[in-house]
Amino acid sequence: MKIIPSEKIELITELSKQEVRTILNKNIRPKRGIAFSFDKPKETKLFEGKFEKDRFEIQRIIKGRNSFLPQIKGSIQSDLNGTKLIADLKINAFVIVFMIFWFGFVFLGFLATIVGVSVQEANPIVIIAPLIMMAFGIGLVRFGFHSEKEKSINDLKRILKARIRK
Repeated sequence: MKIIPSEKIELITELSKQEVRTILNKNIRPKRGIAFSFDKPKETKLFEGKFEKDRFEIQRIIKGRNSFLPQIKGSIQSDLNGTKLIADLKINAFVIVFMIFWFGFVFLGFLATIVGVSVQEANPIVIIAPLIMMAFGIGLVRFGFHSEKEKSINDLKRILKARIRK
């Protein structure tokens, strides 16, 4: 089981490479910073990021903030009966670094509670707290990533009329 989830996918479509380029260009906007506005315009694009020379780095446009939103890096290539899109879905590098620190501190807390229980004869039930925090961190990362991953893949499949190659 991977603590920090990621996935590699390959989508196959019967569309030509040029049609895929056109569809991606229509559905990807440049990345924007954080904006505060009471009157937000209706978003017409599904993804933000960059697309150039058959390579892309995108993420789904969502309302609000989700640190576990997959960063999709990939390329489009010609295939026998159309085009294939190969992509890696990963969590943002900053979030990975943060979670490594999180798990490191929780592990140190776990070791401290074990030492406390064995040396000071503390109540062994205190060992459960760091284990719960570890399980919470793993669950948060996995659930957050996998729910957004499915939405991102489904949006790509829908706009490209594609299917996942097994």
